[in-house]
Amino acid sequence: MEQVLTHCPYCALNCGLKLNTAGGEVVGYERWKQSPFSGGALCSKGVTAWQQVHHPDRILRPLVRRNGELEETTWEEGLDVAAQGFADVRRRLGPEANAVMGGGSLTNEKAYLVGKFARLALGTPHVDLNGRMCMSSAAAAATRAFGLDRAMTPLDELAHAQVAMVIGANISSTYPVKVPRLLDKVRRHGRVIVVDPRGGRFVERADLHLALKPGTDAILANGLLRAVAALGLVDRRFVDERTTGFEEALAAAEPWTPYRVEDATGVDARSLVEAARLLGSAKRAMVLHARGSEQQTSGTQNVLAYINVALACGLAGKRGCGIVPLTGQRNGQGGREHGQRCDQLPGARSIENPDHRRQVAAVWGVEPKQIPGRGRSFVDVFDDAHEGKVAGMLTISTNPAVSSPDLHKVRRALSRLEHLVVIDPFLSETAKYASVVLPGTTFAEEDGTITTTDGRVVRIDAAVGPQPGRGDIDIFRNLANRLGAGRQFSFVNGREVFEELRSVTAGGPADYSGMTWDGIRERGGIFWPCPKEGHPGTPMLYTERFAHPDGRARFHPVTPVEPPVVAGGDYPLVLTTGRVLAHYLSGNQTRRIEDQNAKAPEVYVEVHPGTATRFGLRPEEPVVLTSRQGSVEVPWRGYDGLRRDTLFMPYHWPVANLLTADDLDPTSRIPGLKYTPVRLEPATPAPVGREVVEVGSQASP
Repeated sequence: MEQVLTHCPYCALNCGLKLNTAGGEVVGYERWKQSPFSGGALCSKGVTAWQQVHHPDRILRPLVRRNGELEETTWEEGLDVAAQGFADVRRRLGPEANAVMGGGSLTNEKAYLVGKFARLALGTPHVDLNGRMCMSSAAAAATRAFGLDRAMTPLDELAHAQVAMVIGANISSTYPVKVPRLLDKVRRHGRVIVVDPRGGRFVERADLHLALKPGTDAILANGLLRAVAALGLVDRRFVDERTTGFEEALAAAEPWTPYRVEDATGVDARSLVEAARLLGSAKRAMVLHARGSEQQTSGTQNVLAYINVALACGLAGKRGCGIVPLTGQRNGQGGREHGQRCDQLPGARSIENPDHRRQVAAVWGVEPKQIPGRGRSFVDVFDDAHEGKVAGMLTISTNPAVSSPDLHKVRRALSRLEHLVVIDPFLSETAKYASVVLPGTTFAEEDGTITTTDGRVVRIDAAVGPQPGRGDIDIFRNLANRLGAGRQFSFVNGREVFEELRSVTAGGPADYSGMTWDGIRERGGIFWPCPKEGHPGTPMLYTERFAHPDGRARFHPVTPVEPPVVAGGDYPLVLTTGRVLAHYLSGNQTRRIEDQNAKAPEVYVEVHPGTATRFGLRPEEPVVLTSRQGSVEVPWRGYDGLRRDTLFMPYHWPVANLLTADDLDPTSRIPGLKYTPVRLEPATPAPVGREVVEVGSQASP
């Protein structure tokens, strides 16, 4: 028996675990009690994660489509067909007719290779990650406000906070390990404020729950800012010495009196003023925001409005304080730092900055002009595929046939592609549209680094070799070689890629250059920026200066805007989507694990009991949900923690996004997944959406 130290492959806490191996197989796990942050604690997903490694559903040989069917083939033929398809598209239609879609669960090293492969091997500007649909509003807002996209404070600092405001985050399902315990510490000597139309299981009776009407975050935040000022609780010294733009932001918030906010949001005026008092009077307070406020067509503005409140209270650069975006995916932070985004080069550099382009080109050994410019974002690329502008696509660690908005359109786009190559350990819903499927590796078969939600870089080690015989890094090396870019892709393992990644990030906003492979493990992870070897890393940002050239944070005046389509008339309710504890993202991994499926075997919709009575729902009978995009038939559950005008549906099954629209935030290009106007009615005897009924009732993909 041997043991290997690694980290859970699911959420961005990256809880540590030990994998037990014997005879070249993973045979179990143990808790790694010295692991960073979590100290050995694991949720049920982490406990069962090892079971995916040797799962009978694993793809172990490449698949090539012949006569409409995917058939097993050799690695050499699979790689040949994959590369030739991209070369043919490029020759006939130009390099911009190819695109690469990556994922926020990839290691830093693979995320780096995805961006480099797209730009050098394919020559396309179109590379983006599925993190575009979860973290892009937070990233855009943080960059505008602070000059840098990273949590300013480690999550451990919650233990020292007197007040914590949790915005649009279902902690009990998304961050179940340690964070609930840290919030309990806050409760012992202070207060927790929860901003969400749905009260998750982590919300306690003593908490101040601001159950706002969906789509009104910016109004609520403006009301909080105005109330903090009216109570005389603005940290004037901090605002004057370390920020700019406060008066303009306050002027934009001035119309939002407590009673006007109550009318617009449903949050009563007294609760609004109490929240402002708690935040403004606390010496130490933290604001944690997640998808609830971000996955809206005004997501960037929503986050900026909440940042305004935190800055007015001086919540930065000191212990127990901070504004922390709660990253969703395993490597949502690192995945968007190293060139996997359409607007970014490694080290969080801008692809449109000539100096940044020269710095990256020098490391890559190419001329800056060989690096394409800004490309199209995730949803925009699928629009292009739908219209025939993109004909070739490579996807890795993403399952857009389940996780994208307006799935009817996305599935048509996938079917219209001339050439789709999918790298995945399992035959996902997206892989069923593929021309070529190349077997991907699981977390236990790779080495590399991951960046946690608060900016700590940790190391993962391979417990066993790649079960299909080749790893993902090997795939990129071989594809690049066939496409004429082999010189830039000679890597064999994650450690080799990490050494180049260190070099290319040197001097960039996300500087990893001072980290060493062994040092990351020895020190229990290192927070970036870490600009030189021996540097301690930077757990807490902005203790003296913000990242803007003048060292000051920026307030932004926010004028609330309504969603493109507002609930009412034929679609009187708002559907919002999110996670459940048992599953992860599209469920391509967790829906295959028996223990996880037993905890959450099928999709459902949550309905307030009063709403169920109003719409004549019957116990044990399904309901039909209809939006402007489509209809689905699903089981329902009563839950009195919801607003009566709001419904909730988990997105881990290929059902929820048949209802959502692909309207985008104009800045972050994030879809408004948290606001879909719908109609709710009892199911009729005639089946509605037969395909959806069948998919929704299946326990596994």
